[in-house]
Amino acid sequence: MKEQDYLFSEFPPTSKSEWLAKVEKDLKGKPLEELRWHLEENITLEPFYHPEDAGQALPPLQGNRPDNDWEIGEYIDVVDLKRANTELLEGLQGGAEAPLFRLNRKMDVNQMEQLLQGAELSCISINFGEYYTDKEPWELFHRFYALVEKQGADKQKIRGSIDFDPLLDWGRPPIDKLAGLLQFCREKLPLFRPFQVNAHRFHSGPDDTSLELAFTIAKGSEYLARLSEFGLPAQEVNAHMQFSVAISKSYFVEIAKLRALRLLWANVMKAYGTPQAPFLAVHFAKETQDEDPNTNMIRASTQAMSAVIGGADRLYVLPSNHFRQEPGTAFSRRIARNVQHLLKMESHLHRVVDPGAGSFYIEKLTEKLAEQAWKHFQELEKREEFR
Repeated sequence: MKEQDYLFSEFPPTSKSEWLAKVEKDLKGKPLEELRWHLEENITLEPFYHPEDAGQALPPLQGNRPDNDWEIGEYIDVVDLKRANTELLEGLQGGAEAPLFRLNRKMDVNQMEQLLQGAELSCISINFGEYYTDKEPWELFHRFYALVEKQGADKQKIRGSIDFDPLLDWGRPPIDKLAGLLQFCREKLPLFRPFQVNAHRFHSGPDDTSLELAFTIAKGSEYLARLSEFGLPAQEVNAHMQFSVAISKSYFVEIAKLRALRLLWANVMKAYGTPQAPFLAVHFAKETQDEDPNTNMIRASTQAMSAVIGGADRLYVLPSNHFRQEPGTAFSRRIARNVQHLLKMESHLHRVVDPGAGSFYIEKLTEKLAEQAWKHFQELEKREEFR
C-alpha cells in the first residue's frame, strides 16, 4: 500500500452511482441536467465529476520548466523619469522581479539610463511597452542593448521583452525588422524576447474562450510561418517570443484556458518537429476591475491564483485603484506584489509542476476548450485569417 493510501484507509470508497443517488435525493425531484453549465454552444460541463469519469490519468503539463515558478511583474508608468525610477527601486526592494515600463514617449540612451539607475540588469526581467503613435520597437531595443553594454552586464543573463506585435500595430507589418531583432538576440541576448503575440484584443470573457485560444495560436502560427522565410527555425522563434494574455474573473475557466493554450501551442510546435511550450505573460483584463478598491484587492487573489495554477510564466496584478484611472500608489502597488508573494511563500504554488493536474473538473474543461479551439484554429488556417 502506498503511503498516501493510509490517509483514506478509514473511509470506505463511494461509487459514482452512490453519489448520484445522494445528489438526486437532495435535489428533491429537480433534474440533474438543469445544473449543467453550458460554457459555449459546444462545451457543456457536468455539475458532478467522479474518479470513475477520469479514465487514464494524464501527465502534468510541465513544458520546459522544472517547477511552476513565475516572474512577479509590476507596472511602471513612465511619465516623469525620476518618479518612475523611484517606483522601480521601491518595487525591486519589495520583491518585484519583472517591471513593465509603459512608455508614453521615445527615450534616448541617457534617459533610459536614468530610468534604470540603481537596477542590476542581469538580475531582473526588463520589459517595455510603447504607448505612442510613432513607436519604433527596434530602436528601443538597440538603445536598451547600448545601455547593457555600457553597464557591462552579463548578456547571457539579460531577460525581458518588448510589446512588439507587428500584425497588430502596423498596416504593413515590419516582419523584416522583427527577423533582424531575433537574429540579433540569438547571438547577443539569448534570453530576451523582443516581440509578443498580444492576445488581449481576442479576449471577450469566458463565453468565447475557445475562439480566443484559436485566434491566439493562429497569430503565433503566422509568425512562425513568416519568420521561417527569413531562415529562422520555429524553435528559435519560440525561444524569443511570448504570448501576452488577459484573464477575467472566471476562476476555473481561466485556469483551463492557460492550460489549454499550453497544450495547443505545443501541438503547433510539434508540426515543426519539437512540441515546445509557450512563454505566457498574464495580465488582468481591465474590465474585471471594480470602482471599489477593496473589492479589487480581494478579487486579485483569485485572479492571480487562476493565472498561477494555469501556468503563467510572468504575472502582472493591477493595482486596486486602477479603475479610477489614478496612478498606482505605494500602497496599491505593494498589495499587488504581496498577492503574488503569498502565492509563493505561503501557498508554495511555484513548487508544484502543474497544480491543476489530477482535478477531474479542470482536466475535463481543459480538454474541451483545447478540442474546440483546435477546430476553430483549423478553420482559421483554411481562411488564412492573418495573411
